[in-house]
Amino acid sequence: MSTGLSTKIWNRAPLRFAPTKRWTKVVLALAVGAVVSAVGAILYLRYFYGKDAPPPFELSSVAVFVPRRQRHRRRSVLGAAAVLSVIVAAPVLASTPAGAANKTPVVGTACTKVGSTVTTGGKALSCRLVAKKKRWIAAPSAATATVTTTSAAVVPITPEPATTPTGTGIEGIYKVGTGSAAGYRVREIFVGGLAKVDAVGRSEAVTGSVVLVRSGKNLQVQSVTAVIDTTKLKSDETRRDDQMRSIGLETNKFPSATFSSLTPVALEASAETGQPVAVTVPGKLTLHGVTRDVQVGIDAQLRSGTMEVVGRISIVMKDYGIDPPEIADFVKADADGMLEFKLVLKKA
Repeated sequence: MSTGLSTKIWNRAPLRFAPTKRWTKVVLALAVGAVVSAVGAILYLRYFYGKDAPPPFELSSVAVFVPRRQRHRRRSVLGAAAVLSVIVAAPVLASTPAGAANKTPVVGTACTKVGSTVTTGGKALSCRLVAKKKRWIAAPSAATATVTTTSAAVVPITPEPATTPTGTGIEGIYKVGTGSAAGYRVREIFVGGLAKVDAVGRSEAVTGSVVLVRSGKNLQVQSVTAVIDTTKLKSDETRRDDQMRSIGLETNKFPSATFSSLTPVALEASAETGQPVAVTVPGKLTLHGVTRDVQVGIDAQLRSGTMEVVGRISIVMKDYGIDPPEIADFVKADADGMLEFKLVLKKA
């Protein structure tokens, strides 16, 4: 009996896993869901995440006129407006040969301003309405017109005595005030380069000053100092801000970053008329407890007792003893970054 039972067991076909239709549907649904989630995450990281990072600082006069994100649109709009203006103005210009008439006017030709007079070929002409059209006609008193023109031409003009200004009131100390901000801009790399976005953190807790002096006729930036409270840095991600306190910039240990210029820098003469100027300021930057020599490119503008300064400094993190933050192999910061600032200063 036992032999018969063992024979039945031995001859029995081996068990095989044969999934039911329900399990097949579940597995397929999970696989499709995983693929869709992965594709969605990739698209989100590449095209949406981090796109709202604030753009680099610009002078207010430039940023208001042409916002950085809309410059390509503004160019298109301005180009279309220019073409439309030409199309609209062309018939008007073609139908009014007044420019040529004014250069070599003769009796009967068109003119532009009623009451204007000219003398040409020894004759005085006056612009009058003739049959509701502006036309040159012979002036009633050519002699008077000629005399008047001649008299006006020989009136002596006494030049004012030349003066050498000793100062324009621009010189002085300018203190950092409301509207100033500074911070970092670092590229974050996701999943081995699958997506790259800008991480931007900024602090409005900035103090400092700029001193302007005059050397001869030239206006000079004698000194620039700025101190950033790095503990107040904030980005669009609180987890990133928490990481900055303990790793990265380690703001818990190094609560400030400072910049001090080394030598005076001359400004272009156009700066005194309110035009933006670009200069390079050599100085020392202290970041993460390390001080190094840097060259800072800045744009500056003086307007009505206010100075605006926008600058940026390229940072190699290793130079300042900073380890680029990273989370496993998912996200890591680039080894290079940018320290950027905008100073709005009022004359003291």
